[in-house]
Amino acid sequence: MKKSISLILLPFLFSCQNISNEDIYGKYSPISYKNTYDTLTIKKDGMYNRVIYNIKGKELLNYNSKYKLDGSSIKFSDFYLNLDKDLIAFPEDVNDIDMTYTTFFEKKDENIVLCFGYHNGENCYKKIIELKKH
Repeated sequence: MKKSISLILLPFLFSCQNISNEDIYGKYSPISYKNTYDTLTIKKDGMYNRVIYNIKGKELLNYNSKYKLDGSSIKFSDFYLNLDKDLIAFPEDVNDIDMTYTTFFEKKDENIVLCFGYHNGENCYKKIIELKKH
């Protein structure tokens, strides 16, 4: 019985976080990657941009594709699932962008975060707060 109550309450926990579409738009990068540097920019026009570099700073992937928002959930088309793989040893891995991936936004410690991967809380990206130049 406890499990069913937890599952029923789960959507309410995420819906109470009040993340607006305006909060979602912007640039994200992985929180704790060691083998790659990755940016994911979510634009207001329904497009996103990915740029991925290996650990030596060589750009291996730079592309644009579409996404769809549904509340705090986002569905990416043509998505590359970067699990911080060693792209120097496996550079061909970045050729695999033919999947669709759905995840959701959440607030953690006042940051907007979205996670990718097979287990909860892993392969998470945090929104980068960019300072405006005067």
